[in-house]
Amino acid sequence: MAGAEKIKGIYVIVDNSIFPERSHLEIVQRALEGGARIIQLRAKDLLKREVWRIARVMKRLCERYDAIFIVNDYVDIALDVGADGVHLGADDMPINEAREKAPELIIGRSTHSLEEAIEAEKLGADYIAFGAIFPTQTKGRPTPIQGLDKLKEVCEKVKKPVVAIGGINRGNLIEVKQAGADAVAMISEVVKAEDIKQRVRELIQLWEKTD
Repeated sequence: MAGAEKIKGIYVIVDNSIFPERSHLEIVQRALEGGARIIQLRAKDLLKREVWRIARVMKRLCERYDAIFIVNDYVDIALDVGADGVHLGADDMPINEAREKAPELIIGRSTHSLEEAIEAEKLGADYIAFGAIFPTQTKGRPTPIQGLDKLKEVCEKVKKPVVAIGGINRGNLIEVKQAGADAVAMISEVVKAEDIKQRVRELIQLWEKTD
């Protein structure tokens, strides 16, 4: 899928549920100013109409900064606002059905085992999100920890870009990249930063330093 090759580096998931004092739009604006070029809107606690409203504005912001814009969960919203892609979890629309409805969208899929990652690739996902690599409470419930060894195995076995997620921060970013990840998805490390713009810059510099 055109654009899927750009899924690399720092992947910012914009979710304010862990820091409600900041709006989704404030977070994305600061992240884009800091150099983020992959943005995902995640808003599981909001009504769908509100997600759509935010997505419309975020799409325009991402266009301004030439960033890829991905909507979590909702294929219809992604299509309606002209997003570049949609990210699907285990309980969302199946990959093949999403592809039928949206043949031009980049489709990402969350996976939590090597078997799930291989299956998602076979079904046509354009990138594979794999985790949790480290402990994380972002999702509000314990997530099985996969660790760096399992991440490395997934990266060796699948050909599509692998996005590592779960507990990734400045302290372990290099280890994750060295394990083979094409990109790292972050929520807390960005959203909770005192200066989001500066934090994103630091993360990008750190990632590029290991090229």
